[in-house]
Amino acid sequence: MSKAVVCTGAEPTEDEKGRERGEWEGDEEVTDVTVADGLTEIKLRAFFGCTGLTNLRFLKASAITVIGECAFAESGVASLQWMEGVRKIGKSAFYKCVDLRTIEGLGCEEMGEACFAQCTLLQSMKGWPASMTVIPGGCFFECTGMSIVDCDISRVTSIGRNAFYGCTSLLPPSLSKAEADPAAVLAYLKEMASNERDAAPAAELEIENAARAAELTMEDIEAQIAALGLPPDFDPGPPPAAPHPAAPDAFMEMLLATAAPPAPAQQSLTERVRSLHLEVCGAEMPSGMGMAAAVARVEEGVLGGAREGGFRERVGVLEKLLSG
Repeated sequence: MSKAVVCTGAEPTEDEKGRERGEWEGDEEVTDVTVADGLTEIKLRAFFGCTGLTNLRFLKASAITVIGECAFAESGVASLQWMEGVRKIGKSAFYKCVDLRTIEGLGCEEMGEACFAQCTLLQSMKGWPASMTVIPGGCFFECTGMSIVDCDISRVTSIGRNAFYGCTSLLPPSLSKAEADPAAVLAYLKEMASNERDAAPAAELEIENAARAAELTMEDIEAQIAALGLPPDFDPGPPPAAPHPAAPDAFMEMLLATAAPPAPAQQSLTERVRSLHLEVCGAEMPSGMGMAAAVARVEEGVLGGAREGGFRERVGVLEKLLSG
């Protein structure tokens, strides 16, 4: 048997009165919760331990501003969306939601400790609210699946103790251990976010080129020649004969082969890390492994242990040692 709960601001029914006292707690038959307009607060432990709850929906018109402590802790919630209106999330509100994978549209201004602790399938910080300048203590405690910082954390000024403890796919061992220096962790995350933003344009260009290959023009070819750093008078020869569908791709391969191979510093940081991992560990990076964990593994193979310091600097040191 399953139950669908609609939270509104209307006069509460007997069931809703029970919910306000936390009596939905541990009810495994609750599978759907819809937060509609009118309700402004979800109470303390309202849906704690509702392991069958997989669908949590915040309607766009929802007036909800507060999610109480442990409100959805240890529930089956898989994603969070349309939460722009929420201003306060209580301590441990989504603690140990082991099925939670994505967070989008979070408009929070205040957050308690351990909000997303032990959400082991949460893969990224996507959706982190721009208004939040402090990452609370224990916020992503033991989020072992987190490997990407795909949000703008430039406004974050500090993080609490053990905010990223046990995030071994995101941070090197020295920064994912207990009582790691919060300032060092924040500096590392900001550098990682910056590196990932630097790598994005190259990936976007590759996708764009693939999408436009079928209608490659001479202007496109000239733009590619300039992008590759070839001299303006470089003669690529006649464009490929149409309508052979593979011709544009073959022509671009010829241009790339003509250009001098890029120096390591011109390659994306992701590709450099993948190359290092393959050379030292004899295998491709495992699926889901973050760059931080990969660099730490390479350092253990080359230096006998992971180092501290800037991400880009550490990769450069490894490349110099291996090339020597």
